[in-house]
Amino acid sequence: MTDGATADGDLTARIETTVAERLGDGVEWALSEDSTDQVTVALPDRRLVVHRRDGPAGVDHWTLELAADGATVSKFGPFETVDALTERIGSLLDSEVRYTVCCDG
Repeated sequence: MTDGATADGDLTARIETTVAERLGDGVEWALSEDSTDQVTVALPDRRLVVHRRDGPAGVDHWTLELAADGATVSKFGPFETVDALTERIGSLLDSEVRYTVCCDG
């Protein structure tokens, strides 16, 4: 496990600390462990969903989904460390929500 974190333990605590430090008391938010492989941070205008993925050699990796108005607007990752994941979560907490345009070819 990268950084000793799993979705049902240290990872959730690290995400909670990141959100609490970044937002303070000014914004309502909720954190939920949807499964052992998914953690969601819900804010009034967005939802951040962390998904655990199996990486090479059995090491956990994570992807991050940003949703607004009921639709996924961006995806990030895979992240190999919890530090990189929580850094991106922190930056998305108070940034402007923008749709990512992509095409498959």
